[in-house]
Amino acid sequence: MERFEGDFLPPAWYAFFATDTMVGVVSTLDADGYPRGAPMSQFYAPSDRVLLMAAQNQSRTYGNAVRTGKLAVTFLGASDLVFTVQGQAAVLSPRMDSNPHLGILAVFLTRVAGNPACDVVVTGGITTEFRGPHWQRRLETWLAELRGYTLEDVRHLAPPGHPLARG
Repeated sequence: MERFEGDFLPPAWYAFFATDTMVGVVSTLDADGYPRGAPMSQFYAPSDRVLLMAAQNQSRTYGNAVRTGKLAVTFLGASDLVFTVQGQAAVLSPRMDSNPHLGILAVFLTRVAGNPACDVVVTGGITTEFRGPHWQRRLETWLAELRGYTLEDVRHLAPPGHPLARG
């Protein structure tokens, strides 16, 4: 993977998140200023400048993102796909229709960096298996709800100065 830096998802990454998802480690700062990381797997990009994510609405990660308005997500995929997105987070929905324990955060991208290591190649990334068919059906239901949102549904949450903010 080549290095990349910008404030948007490159076309291939945007196309991926428009139709698929992968595990990423979401990083926030807790109330004491310590970093906190949590794996999450429900992401959707309605635009190359915003990423929607479903997160447990009672989790520390969700609470930290809501409190600070900031988060970062690092993704590790096969073929040396290694990148981090940083953004300003806003609550799109405190509870999903399909699961009251999940909320939806809109992450307005401020920095996207493809950052493969110079000394090793990531060949496998993070892979997962469902613990049972009912979990696969649930995840598919939650992702379908995420993918039902459009850019126009989230644009009103864009922070001032962000390219998606209406002036």
